[in-house]
Amino acid sequence: MPYTQLNNLDYIQIKEALKDYMRAQSDFTDYDFEASALNQLLEVLAYNTYYTAFNANMVVNELFIDSASLRDNVVALAKQLGYTPKSITAPRADIDFSINFPISSPAKVTLEAGTGFVSRFDNALYSYIVRDNTQVPVVNGVATFENIILYEGTLISTRTNVNTSLTNQRFRISNNSADITTLKVRVYRSPASSVYDEYARADDILDIGSSDKVFFIHETEDETYEIMFGDGVIGNKLTNGEVVEISYIQTNGPASNGSNVFTFSATLLDENDNTVVGQFNTQNINVNSAATGGTEIESVEKIKFNAPKVYGAQNRAVTANDYAAIVRNLYPSVSDIIVFGGEDQVPPEYGKVFISVKPSNASSLSAFTKTDLTSKLRKYTVASVKPVFIDPSILYIEINSKIYFDETKTKMDPAEIAVKVSRGVSKYLTTGQTEKFNGKFRYSKFIGVIDGADRAINSNDTRITLRKDFYAQINSSSYYEICYQNEFLKDCDGPVVTSTGMTVFEYPEYTSYLEDRDGKIVLYRLDSFTGEKILLNDSIGEVDYSHGEIKLYDFTILKGSFSDNRVELRVKPAKKDIEVKREVYLDVDISKSTFVAYKE
Repeated sequence: MPYTQLNNLDYIQIKEALKDYMRAQSDFTDYDFEASALNQLLEVLAYNTYYTAFNANMVVNELFIDSASLRDNVVALAKQLGYTPKSITAPRADIDFSINFPISSPAKVTLEAGTGFVSRFDNALYSYIVRDNTQVPVVNGVATFENIILYEGTLISTRTNVNTSLTNQRFRISNNSADITTLKVRVYRSPASSVYDEYARADDILDIGSSDKVFFIHETEDETYEIMFGDGVIGNKLTNGEVVEISYIQTNGPASNGSNVFTFSATLLDENDNTVVGQFNTQNINVNSAATGGTEIESVEKIKFNAPKVYGAQNRAVTANDYAAIVRNLYPSVSDIIVFGGEDQVPPEYGKVFISVKPSNASSLSAFTKTDLTSKLRKYTVASVKPVFIDPSILYIEINSKIYFDETKTKMDPAEIAVKVSRGVSKYLTTGQTEKFNGKFRYSKFIGVIDGADRAINSNDTRITLRKDFYAQINSSSYYEICYQNEFLKDCDGPVVTSTGMTVFEYPEYTSYLEDRDGKIVLYRLDSFTGEKILLNDSIGEVDYSHGEIKLYDFTILKGSFSDNRVELRVKPAKKDIEVKREVYLDVDISKSTFVAYKE
């Protein structure tokens, strides 16, 4: 009888299959395998078969990008799709500042590459530097630097002599903290030469000739990188005696995202490239955009997600998925992205494709990043389609939950129960489909998460509020339209719309508030003694309850509720299930939600 049972992978099942096979032989039909020497041999055979099957399964898993688990294998499989995983990236800030020379000044002044500013963030110091030398003229003793891009990290530079007698010479970046987006490669003609050729990074071989100064880069083992040059057919070939200089920024990644206070610590050079040692001081440091865009090295899960999509885009942006995949490749710090055609806009704008990106550590992209991405996308677009980046409109959901629990089933007090529920909701949000573009908040699932946070919880009474933040146009009579994309509740017992305090042009001596009354938005203040609402203006806007829209007309705000002149506008929704579409991003704001537990 041939042994044909091949579907048993468990150790016990393999051993029983071997016994069944031997019992099928006439010599072992009535043999008692238990406690026999032959039983020991069967155990060894089963053990060996089990290990062999396990190893074969693991090896086969590593052959496919969907099932591979080791990073080096996933990177190698992504390489076959023409995809290079994204490195760790440095946060970038955009600032203006000026240097004042009170006594004597050079004709020109240069901000030296690798130097810049120091920023304290979360009780740690970070260096923010310029990538390249930046030179400006000195006018009337003042040098003005505008739109200077600062990178967090340290500038690293290495030089390697080209030796063609070495058949396996490699140009490696053995630093897993290297931001490859800041990589520059220069090739000098000799060690003593100051003449160099700047080599550009190439991601494909299209339109690359035999003399083009390009290099290719890919990730190797242990999250390090290797640079490869042309062979004289595809790209220029290096010659013996040349010197390859590789420079990049070594960074801490997302650790300092949000830094917005910078202290000057740079080295200045005069027009003769000598260090400026005279008296000078820094003035008017203005932060155009705080540090954003810092990310960790691309994870295995993201490589598996992005590599097939970038391959499917084939270096051209035609469909919405193509745009999404290319933008994710160009800008790694993406929490979520949505792309839709101009025909879906209200009103329609044909010939355009709208892209809204929610960064990982910010509410929107900076103006510099939008301009940079728009420029980079042009080589991928087809025909006359124009990509347009728009800020995500974030719709916040605030939860107010009263939790009732049986104190005989737990040793935790009410505060501990509330904390456990908050953590359970936060954990659910990380795995659910709520916080995203086209997100959906399902009320029944959320109250189920609350009830399931601890076995002592009997029930909960949970209410939700929708919030949108709008930024005031200071000292300007402006029209504001705030869209929630969800129907408002029509409540006869109290206001549906409420706001945080602000200072307005007509009543600068008071803190004013907004609320709705009979479809109109009114302005009021609070009496300092009684707390009673005193009406200031009975119609500064209107509410469309069915469409979920608020409109404010000719409204002049002098100061918002917060330091960034933001005003929070809250509404009661008509339905407990919330859905959004297009550029609206759904976000459950746990920090402004309340969870209170009560004993029963």
